[in-house]
Amino acid sequence: MTRREYGLLEDHIINTFRNDRVFLYHGKMCEAIEADKPRPQSMGGECKTDVFVRAKIQDTGEEFEIKISVKKTNKEFMGNKLKQKDVESYIGPDWENILIEATTSMRDSFENRTLMYASGHYPIKPNSITVGWKLEIADRARALSIPIPLSERRIKDYIYKGINQTSDKKDAVVNGRVVPDSGVADYLLVTCKENIKTTNDVIEQMELIDNVDIGDTYFIFTANNYRTDVKKADGPRALAVRIEWVVDNGKMTPKFHYDHPLQYTGEQDMAPIVRHALDYLGKENITDMNPGIDVDKYLFEE
Repeated sequence: MTRREYGLLEDHIINTFRNDRVFLYHGKMCEAIEADKPRPQSMGGECKTDVFVRAKIQDTGEEFEIKISVKKTNKEFMGNKLKQKDVESYIGPDWENILIEATTSMRDSFENRTLMYASGHYPIKPNSITVGWKLEIADRARALSIPIPLSERRIKDYIYKGINQTSDKKDAVVNGRVVPDSGVADYLLVTCKENIKTTNDVIEQMELIDNVDIGDTYFIFTANNYRTDVKKADGPRALAVRIEWVVDNGKMTPKFHYDHPLQYTGEQDMAPIVRHALDYLGKENITDMNPGIDVDKYLFEE
């Protein structure tokens, strides 16, 4: 689901509260006073709360807040294009050790796979060489993934609620003013536009994050490749695992690094090292490489 589609779903829910104000909440008739999407105080990123509602109990006038994280019915990704600060907000201050523990436990998966592609292998393009792996977080396993080594309690608090977000995201801006903890979600709503027609539809479908059966949550690793024909990598993404390509006994050889995760990027840091190794061998592109001579055969795909 694209960012725009998520935005349309969130807008639909917000407009539902604005237009159909009255709803039943914990057995009491309530009325929405305002509804909005919280925004971080600073530029960049998003809060965990997608829909913030301030409401009142009709009989007493007592006000309360509803803070909802919205996911589409076929939800999968919770975070992609992750940087150090993103991962810290997801899994806490010990994020680096947690991530290193996960990646080093997967050494065989990283180190025994094809890393050079001459003609390409969809979605990998021709003349590609892997320089590392980016990090994503999702609730479904992928080809290269591992369950996050955290308790269910911490996953709910960090990844779903966002209690470890930076203050500019926790104390977000709602309708032009800063509202403390407005960016920290309490409820999870997994739905689609077709299932939301009234405010009561939202209330009936949302579930306290504390009560959600979340199942496993995964670190997902996706390759970042350098393309020798166009001399660029797949964007300046931070790498959870990086590959330093060196020439050893006349062969291009990968050295895998699991330390300092998300500190280096494929484009700025690892691509120049690849280029240097190729130049040393007098090779312009991956298609110029001779498997078994210039690189071990198991690393190469024609």
